[in-house]
Amino acid sequence: MPNSQELNAHGFSTWKLDDSGIPQPPEASSPEVYSEASYYPDSEPVVYGALKCYFYTPKRGDIWGAFCVLFNGVSGEVVENVFWVTRMLAGPAIDVNAEWRLLNKQIPKMGSYEKVLGDKLSVMLIEAFTTAARIQLCRSGDHSNLLHEVSEEIRNGFERATHCFLEFTMAFERMSAQDLAQAGVLAKESGLAEPETTIPEEKSFVGTLVNCLPIIDPVYGKPVSELEPGDMLKVKIQGGIGAGDMLQRFLESTNQEAIFPIESVERTTVEKTYIFLNINAELKGLVTVTKDLRLRVMDVKGEKRTSININMDNVILFGVIAASFVVIAYVIRFLLF
Repeated sequence: MPNSQELNAHGFSTWKLDDSGIPQPPEASSPEVYSEASYYPDSEPVVYGALKCYFYTPKRGDIWGAFCVLFNGVSGEVVENVFWVTRMLAGPAIDVNAEWRLLNKQIPKMGSYEKVLGDKLSVMLIEAFTTAARIQLCRSGDHSNLLHEVSEEIRNGFERATHCFLEFTMAFERMSAQDLAQAGVLAKESGLAEPETTIPEEKSFVGTLVNCLPIIDPVYGKPVSELEPGDMLKVKIQGGIGAGDMLQRFLESTNQEAIFPIESVERTTVEKTYIFLNINAELKGLVTVTKDLRLRVMDVKGEKRTSININMDNVILFGVIAASFVVIAYVIRFLLF
């Protein structure tokens, strides 16, 4: 029978009779067209979601970051990605349970943006947080298990990129299109705004911090508590990625040592001291020390600068000890001979 036949309630095909009494098959119905909006009832607005996260290195304490990804819950399209990572935390920790608009204002205030690492991690974030995961996260009623899976996927990627163990705190929030429009995220005329990432626009290394490792000199070194701005500190560049790797390659190619003047010393806590080095007009070095160690300090010519203070008390002490040895030797000689 023709494929266009229809079945009535009893399971028989229904045919229409024309004017001459000849049965005619029914007209073929057009196929139903599904759209992204059919996922939700017409009476309900399209749902948008916000994935909010704060991460840091719990042991080393040299990486802090946060992000807030706004996305369409129907298509999974990213509306906005506010991402930030820093080597020096300037304010308190980010509360991911805060409302997304407040969180987006707090994230860029964390500290100076680490551009090289931030650009790398922001791309990995969108790759790890897939379109399917975004849609499923908005659809699910109980999203705790799915949120844990998304958190682990992103954390594993970030740990491979940074070579550090990271602590993750993540939350999810739903909002309507009206909320995004009031905040200026959605364009009123054209719908969704272009996806954007809040990162610095400059392409130079201005303000970039290069992590450095101190060189310990227990004999001639200068204690951390006595370091002053202007001291020439010898360090080892912690290269691998970004500006640090470029600086290390430059020093090796020119046979130069990593000796830079101290710009400032900040003792924020009892256990940790931050030493900022002035590498050049764009790059700044950062040495993090947790104890009052003796670090190698050089003079302007690149020679070791000793920190042994010779005073009269030490001279008198050495003189007495030397005289005692002379007397003991004279007594022994007199007794034996």
